Amino acid sequence: MRLPSSSLLLRPAALSAMLALVLLSVTVADGRARRTGDHLQIALPAAGLVCAATRGQAPLYAGRYLLLEAGIKLPKAALGQRPINRRPDGGSHGFPSGHTAAASFGASALVSSCLRDSPGAQAVAVLSAGFVGASRIDAGRHTIWQTLAGAVLGWLVATLKLAAFDRAVAAAWTRIGARLAVPGRMLPALRERTPVPGRP
Repeated sequence: MRLPSSSLLLRPAALSAMLALVLLSVTVADGRARRTGDHLQIALPAAGLVCAATRGQAPLYAGRYLLLEAGIKLPKAALGQRPINRRPDGGSHGFPSGHTAAASFGASALVSSCLRDSPGAQAVAVLSAGFVGASRIDAGRHTIWQTLAGAVLGWLVATLKLAAFDRAVAAAWTRIGARLAVPGRMLPALRERTPVPGRP
């Protein structure tokens, strides 16, 4: 009988320790958690974009990010003054949490691609996204339901198989690139998926 390696045994402990640190920092941050969350909600999607660019997938990533933005803005506008859209601090347009959606999107993209072989880095990305959500609740900007909705939205947009959407983005990028004379070698992965019109 083979025993699990020590690294497998340490992973749950390391994850628990990281989660405890995140929760502790949220409870004692005294306003700093909100600022940290504000920075992370930009840093995570930006890191996802860099990751996508290294794989020749930056346009597809950007297209999905635009889809995410629509998924954030449309419900906020459509729900108006309904209770689910009301923020704890009295403001409106709270459903879903855009900060949490952006952080979840970036973390999900990283976990499923560049960080696939690094469980520790995956944990940091996921916990960072969780921290963003917790910071929004702690600051009174969102309810837990608004935050969870943002987290699920970001995860879905990053991970769902949206082949038709991705093909449309790739085709649009190819047309834009042809008009702007973007060198084809910059986007080999897209060129393979979507042939440039007029070329064999």
